[in-house]
Amino acid sequence: MYIFLSPHFDDAVYSCAGLIHQLHERGETVKIVTVMAGDVPDPLPDTPLIRELHARWAAGTDPIATRRREDEAAAETLSAGTRHLDIPDCVYRTHEGVALYPHGDADIFGPVHPQDPARTILDNLPMPYADCATTLYAPMAIGNHVDHVLVRDWALAHTHPGTELVLYADYPYSTDADAIKTALAGLDQTLTLEERIVPIKTADFEARVAAARQYQSQVSTFWADENTMREAIYQYLSHTGDGQLAERYWRLTR
Repeated sequence: MYIFLSPHFDDAVYSCAGLIHQLHERGETVKIVTVMAGDVPDPLPDTPLIRELHARWAAGTDPIATRRREDEAAAETLSAGTRHLDIPDCVYRTHEGVALYPHGDADIFGPVHPQDPARTILDNLPMPYADCATTLYAPMAIGNHVDHVLVRDWALAHTHPGTELVLYADYPYSTDADAIKTALAGLDQTLTLEERIVPIKTADFEARVAAARQYQSQVSTFWADENTMREAIYQYLSHTGDGQLAERYWRLTR
């Protein structure tokens, strides 16, 4: 079984859908585990970032329920299973009622807050499907989003000894070559990584685009429209494969 850890509802699909499609075509079982998939808290923190995101998503009064449905539809497009954990997205996490990441990029792409409960929760949470996973995919945390960092560190610390661990290039943050270098440099330098460039066929690309389209609430965050999204994905995969469509991964070999 192949397990893909997704910090948020779209990350694994945005980053790995071509490979996920290939695995299904080979008859493999794939599960996407979305880690920060918990409900919106009550009361909802009143922060500039939450107001901005909810307005942009236009996902109704229960945006998490909407995003879960999008995630399930994307996974179904790829014939993958889904599992949603109950840790809230970082924008909703609080300490003693105070939002930990209230203001946008400076917060969510900065260091993990020392009072963030998510790290303790993950430190004490067994890895899903640990007894039957053959390969676990986790984000490299390119771009340094706090949720990506937390999920990456969880995978590094809790991957079952019999499971292969592979880090994936977090798209769209991985379009920035400097961000990739920063992420690699920020890892424990005792780790040994083997880069893998995985060729993506036309059918894999089309499946990747079709799955990405399911996240209607997120299109406006990264692209002007769906056509722009499709072209951006094509250009990114082509650049990754030096003219051939490909996705980038790093296998942990230590």
